Formats: sequence, C-alpha cells, structure tokens
Amino acid sequence: MHGQKIGRYEILSEHGQGEAWLAYDPESDRKVAIRMLDGTLAQGLHHPNLIELYDSGSHQGSPYRVYSHVEGTTLEQLLREKKILPFERAAEIACGVLDGLAYLHEKDFAHLNVSPANVIIAHSGIPMLMDSEANKSGQQSRDAKGQATDIYSAGCMLYEMLTGKSAEGESGKIVLPSEHMDERLGAIILKSLSANPDDRYPSAGAMKKALQDYLKGAGEPDNTLESLLYRMQKKSDFPALSNIISEINKIVSSDSDGSNKLARTILQDFALTSKLLKLVNTASYGQFGGTINTISKAVVILGFDTVRNIAVSLILMEFLQNKSQAVQLKDEMAQAIMTGIIAVELSSGKSIRDAEEVMVCSMFHNLGKMLATYYFFDESREIAKLVEQGEKEDRASAKVLGIAYSELGLAVGRNWNFPPRLIAGMRRLEAGKVAVPQSEMDHITVTINLAHELCEVASTGDVQKKMLGDLVKRYERATRITERDLSAAVEVGVAEIRRRAGLLGLNVASSPLLSRVREWSGKQTARQPDKENSPDSIAQIEQTSLDRAVSADAARDAETILSSGIQDVTASLVGDFNLNDVLQMVMETMYRGIGFNRILFLIRDNKQNAMVAKFGFGSGVETLLARFRFSLPFVADVFHLSFEKGLDIAIENIDAPNIAGKIPGWYREHVNAPCFILLPIMLKDKAVGMFYADMQAANSLNVSQQQLSLLRTLRNQAVLAIKQKV
Repeated sequence: MHGQKIGRYEILSEHGQGEAWLAYDPESDRKVAIRMLDGTLAQGLHHPNLIELYDSGSHQGSPYRVYSHVEGTTLEQLLREKKILPFERAAEIACGVLDGLAYLHEKDFAHLNVSPANVIIAHSGIPMLMDSEANKSGQQSRDAKGQATDIYSAGCMLYEMLTGKSAEGESGKIVLPSEHMDERLGAIILKSLSANPDDRYPSAGAMKKALQDYLKGAGEPDNTLESLLYRMQKKSDFPALSNIISEINKIVSSDSDGSNKLARTILQDFALTSKLLKLVNTASYGQFGGTINTISKAVVILGFDTVRNIAVSLILMEFLQNKSQAVQLKDEMAQAIMTGIIAVELSSGKSIRDAEEVMVCSMFHNLGKMLATYYFFDESREIAKLVEQGEKEDRASAKVLGIAYSELGLAVGRNWNFPPRLIAGMRRLEAGKVAVPQSEMDHITVTINLAHELCEVASTGDVQKKMLGDLVKRYERATRITERDLSAAVEVGVAEIRRRAGLLGLNVASSPLLSRVREWSGKQTARQPDKENSPDSIAQIEQTSLDRAVSADAARDAETILSSGIQDVTASLVGDFNLNDVLQMVMETMYRGIGFNRILFLIRDNKQNAMVAKFGFGSGVETLLARFRFSLPFVADVFHLSFEKGLDIAIENIDAPNIAGKIPGWYREHVNAPCFILLPIMLKDKAVGMFYADMQAANSLNVSQQQLSLLRTLRNQAVLAIKQKV
C-alpha cells in the first residue's frame, strides 16, 4: 500500500494499531490514521479520550474512515507484553475509557465494541477509545441498552487488565475475581458485570465515579498488614507472581481435570518444566523407581499436592534470584534450602507421610523475610541492624514494619491460597518448651521450626555449643532429639546443599551464611583454597553444568523425548491405571516432543452426536476446548475423512489450493491454525476419539518419518489403554 492513495490520502506505512495505515492528508498538512471498516459514524465528536473521526468515504468499493493519528500502543499490545497491570494503573485507564463512553452516551451513541484492541494508550499515558465497525450508521442508544453493553464491556476490560484473563469462563458464566484482587476493585467489576443490565451501573459516569472514589481512597490503609500488602501490590511484578502461584494453588482437586490443569499451567513455562523434572528425578524420589519423563506421570507417581508444592517453590526461587536484590536475597534463599534439607533429615522416622513435602514447606518458612528483603529493602536493613544489636528478629521486624516477618509471610501465603500443610510449615512456635505434637500437621510445624532454629544456631559464631544445648532442651519433649542428632543433620545439610541448590538454579557456594555453617561443621579448612577449587569456581562449574543441562533439554531431539514418554506410558499400562492419566501422558509427550502450539484430545459423544474436545495443552487451550467440536454425520472435509477412514492426516497449509476446500467453516472461524495433524483412535474400525495438534505458522509441521512413527506408537498406546478400560 505504500505510495498508493485512498481518496486524497497518501499511504505512508502500516499504522501498527489494528488493520490501519498511516497516511498524509495534503489538505490539512497532517498525518492521519485510516481504517477500512464497514459503516459510517457521525463526525464532530471531540473528547480527550476519543480518537477523533475526521472523514469517511469509499475506496474501490470498500468503506474507510480517517482518524486523528495518535502516537502510542493499543491496550491489547500492552497486555500482551505486561500480562497484567497494577491496580491503580488499570483503574486509571478504565476511568479514561469510561469518560469517553460517557461523552458518547450523552450524544446518544453507543460504542458496542469496547475492548483492549480498541483502546490506544497515547505516549502521554492517556487512554483513547477508537470506534469500531459495531457502531453502524451512527447507532443510537436512547433505550440505554447499548450503554449497558458498553458498561459490561468496560468491566470485562478492567478484569482483563487486572488478571490477564477473560472475565468469562469456559461455561460462559462470569468467573469471580481471584482472592488476591483488591476487594474494592472486585466489587466494582462484579457490579459492572451483573447479568441483569438493570443491576449494572446506571451510566458510564457512575462507574467512573466509583473508580475515582477507589483511587482517592487508594492511599495506604491504616491497618499495617493491609498497608504492606498494598505496597507490594503496587509493584508491577508482585501481581504477576501472585497470579501464577494463586492459580497453581487453586487447583486443589485430584481428579483428571485438576491434574490436567496443573500440568497445563506448568508446561507453559519450559524452564519450570525442565527444573521440576530434574528435581523429581533426584535420589529423594528413588523409592518410586524409574525415571519420570512427563509432568503428568509426576502427578500420578508423586501426588498432586507434591508436584504443586515443588512447582510453587521453583517459581518463587526463580522470581527472587532474578531481581536486583539477588545479592542480598542469596543468603535468605540459601538458608531456606539448607533449612529444608535439615528438616528432611530430622523428619526421618517421624509421623510425616512425605519427607519431600517437608523440604518444600521449609523453604517457605521465611517467606515474609524474603519478600520484605525484596519489597522493603531499606526497612529490612534497619531490622538487620536491630538483630545485630541483640533484638529478636520478629520483634525487630514488628518495630520497623509494624508486623513480624512471620505474620507477613502467613498473610501472603493465605492470599496465595497456600494449602494447610504449607501454612503449618510457616507457623512459628512460641518461646519456651515445645509441646508434644498431636497430629501430622503439628509434626510438620515442629520439625520445620527445629530445622530453622538449628540452621540459625549453626551460623552464629563461637557460642553454638551452648545454643545447641538450649535447642535440645527446648525441643526435648516434642522430639527427644540429641546434640549429636542435630550436628549430624547439619552435616547432611552441608553435604547436600550444593546439589539441591543447583537443581533450583541457585549459586550458593559463596554464601556467607553457608561459609559460617561449613566452618562450624568442620567442612571448611583454615587455609585459603586454591583458585581451581574455590567455592566461586565450584559454583561456576556447577551453574555451568546446570545451564548445559537445561540447554540440553531444550536441544534434545524429538525422538528422545517421544521415546522417553513412550517408556512412561508403557510402565503405567503394566499395573492398574487411570485412563485419563495415561491419555494426558501421551498428549504431553507429543506436545513437548514435537513442540506443538496446541494439542487436544477429542472423544466421540454419541449423545451430542459429535466429536468433542475433552482436554489439552498449549496456548489458549481453555478457550479452544469450548469451541472445538464437529458433528458426526459425514461432510467432505479432512476431519471426517480422518474420522471415517481411520487415516492419519498432516496438513501443512490450510490455504493450499488442493486443501482449502476441505477445511470446514467451523475450523476457520474458531481455530484457524495454518497447519495441523490428526491421529484418529480406532476401536473395531470405529473412531472413538482423535488427537489434534497444530503449529502457529504455515509449513512448520516438520515431522520426520521416525517422529511420525513414534507419534503413532503413542496413539496406539492410547488405543491399548482404552481397550483395557472398556
């Protein structure tokens, strides 16, 4: 289009904001934006939050509109980059949009397509609403129906800014805002999204007023805890961290749907998947036998809660060590890992069903202190000075922050929907003699507190002997522990820390805390180590080894991943198994091995007389699951050809001349991936299901014959699993 004309307007380039062009208007000597859209809209609407419509016309039979040119980015592009926005910024953007809507409504117009794609955030920060093709022929809205629709859409947009998700779930019902959301904003969103239009705000101005009142009252609350949580929520990265941890912790059901959601969430992050699989294949899990090659099998073998807890700990560690305060946080993370290792050792023979869970729980024992070190760094330094002067840490943090570190950690843990067992591990015991634990939860709390206090004793200097004796007396009724037992637990921690930290991607070799612990345990000699064997050198070697391992995972060819997954499935088929668990292992192996964008499992539903998507992995799969279905009666398209004939079909480009006519309309409307593969599941010459997997770009389905053979083997394993269960 460059160099061409639309009417009198000279096209300069693509605009970058929707399907639009940047053009030059010689009459007004200014740049404008042109969009090819159906319908016309009344001109002369002037408002700071509306992109002004200058002109409209027709070019080669297609209508177009000419708008003022605004330098900026669409809200859709901003959310694609940021995922979510801080509370106040989201409310400010919504206020601007509502101001523009209020003006439109006063002029008896409705927008009818308020969405992130139609909002431009100017370089000045002002949100500006574009009109859309939904405003056909200056559609008026005197009955307020269109206005109510705009208010609903504004609520959906605000929800998306805060959560990164659509306000409507798979069932079409409104999903309530998650618990970490500000309650005042949540109430505003829920009112705007009321199913009955009469229950929504009576006008855009009224909703804007509610948001303005929120912003006026958005100064820090009087309550100390709320104040600290508020300060963290204002940071752009904290809501993102809260979202992912809350999402994982909310998946609490152990049924197949919950397991699929957990695996789906973890698989979205390659680094998290890689580290988690490394961790679950350590000696800690040797009693389970064999290698675990898929997240789905890890859930089956280790249990839903264990995999969830490991994933959450990995996410937190990754978050903390990649921030600017990483140097200051290193000792806190090192202590968390060391405490976890010691807790596992101390839990041996106790009434705790999963020692590895104790490891994870221990890593959150100091959550409040770690978060404070990151978010309230200056205050944390003040607290450290008080501790150096002899003040107890919780008392010092209460003096400076107004709340003890331990209470802050518990509050955040509850906001993140931590399960009771994690919360039990975070609870601090009161001073004095520790009572005999009465339940497994009590055992977890006692063991983790003992491990934490022992780690602190081991890092204090020349007074450990007396402190160790005091520790034995404090816990003698609860554990009957001896000084020798405690010293042995520290020895294990020193020996194990480097390996465990390496699996978590944390370099701890030069940690001052661990140096003091090693000195006490006799593991560090008085002489300075040579350069080759220095802690920093060893740490560098270990970190390099970890990086190579992660890179090796990324570079592992498809055949290796597919073959390993086949071993997982084969081992599962030997004994009693859950059919959905096996199907998920098959899908995850295909998904990771080939690197598909999305993969779905479809099942024949005779009641609906349709092939219906049941579960899957990949980008936007939750939305896709609700839309991906086709009727059983034969139609001359590739899906029915595969379904009826039992043919494995690979489509490289749905727009290829010999293929385009065989791609059904429902697929182009709801899916429209340019290339995909179909692997039907046949029982007695009848299709009972199907695997569908796609790629993002045309002609990118580069599957070799060997890879295709392995995919078919996996499909055949699914057939065998179904045969055994029907």
